[in-house]
Amino acid sequence: MKKIIWMASLFLFLLILGCSQDDNGASNQDISEPVDYSNPEGKIVWSSGSLSGLGLRQELIEGFEEKYPNVEVELQEAPSTTNQSQTYYTTTIGGQSEKPDIYSGDSNWPAQFGNANIALDLSEIMPDEFWDRFPDTLVDSVTYEGGIYGAPFYDNIGVLYYRKDILEEEGLEVPSTWEELQDMSIELKEKGLVDYGFVWQGASYEGLTTNFLEYLHAANGEVLDENEEVNINTRETEKALSFMQELVNGGATPSAVATFHEDEATTTFSSGSAAFLRNWMSYYGQLKDPEMSAMSENIGISALPAFEGGERHTTQSGWNVFINPNTQNLEASLAFMDYLTGEEAQRIMLEGHDMIPTNTAVTEDPELIDEYEILEIYQEAITTPRPKTPNYNALSEGIYMNVNEMIVENNDVQDILDTMEDQMKSANDSGL
Repeated sequence: MKKIIWMASLFLFLLILGCSQDDNGASNQDISEPVDYSNPEGKIVWSSGSLSGLGLRQELIEGFEEKYPNVEVELQEAPSTTNQSQTYYTTTIGGQSEKPDIYSGDSNWPAQFGNANIALDLSEIMPDEFWDRFPDTLVDSVTYEGGIYGAPFYDNIGVLYYRKDILEEEGLEVPSTWEELQDMSIELKEKGLVDYGFVWQGASYEGLTTNFLEYLHAANGEVLDENEEVNINTRETEKALSFMQELVNGGATPSAVATFHEDEATTTFSSGSAAFLRNWMSYYGQLKDPEMSAMSENIGISALPAFEGGERHTTQSGWNVFINPNTQNLEASLAFMDYLTGEEAQRIMLEGHDMIPTNTAVTEDPELIDEYEILEIYQEAITTPRPKTPNYNALSEGIYMNVNEMIVENNDVQDILDTMEDQMKSANDSGL
């Protein structure tokens, strides 16, 4: 039954993606030189999720409209989840809709959206100096087959949150290895100091893939080889999966983690029920807010651990801004994209909302690094983007469905690996 559901999902995504392409797969904006967007006017629609904290999007819009009084930006609320947003833009923009003009989306979309003509190729449209504001790694993350299909908006990485009060009372250091974290979680739980040791995102959705990738990279494994072929059935993957399974079987992590998304894991931790939490750095502001977190005064943040003898790795999962290839107001859309990624807006996101900017003028400012702990951790992290391929969604589904089943059913790791490999190779070979 699982295979039937998986193949049906794969077919549906292929159908949606195929319908989103025009006959020649070329952008509707056939522009081969930089566009002058210095004096924009008119109205544009920006579609975006909630970002971090209420009011941030409106604050950014007001800052832009003050700078460009002849432009009005209408905010369109995006669907509540990343997968729903992706489907919405695929069907809406793929159906040749002119709206939204500009939209925010996940960092793993450029290859898929560029391939499907859902995001405008900016490589010729924006001047070369525009891209100098971003780290090379982020520019590379929005580049696919020579095109640049988005501008990095904010960055995000997986981090470890911990209860400072408990660790201080017990005389414990923040765990630097996964093995230490596992042992410490069990110890604190058995002492009755918390209900749970370590919580994370284990539900059957893309968030579980990002957790899995952190263990996989810490074990020196990869999803794809240098030829972009699936290379998942390895000793490194077995190590990652076995450790995830042991977290639950050994009691460091509750079995309920198999139902946890970001919010459920965060709520469990912020209520005081857990000692450790793996979540995105973008949740830092929420966890430190006394109105949203009962443990706000006792929250610590650290880079994710490593396996013994290895290096600390984290999944990079920020968001970009994309331009609709069908927009009828390209100049205003580009001006807004330029503002959102410029120093003024990026400082607002950091200083008021604890979000990681993509503009190096902000992230590499020594004074800001001293002031903001999250910037220091960000500078030290070994960040790894998710696999850059138009097939990512199908590959991710092959991961999270099987890893979740392993957690729930306590299946044999090698059996899970074999099934995962078959499904991921099928997805990769389908050419989505």
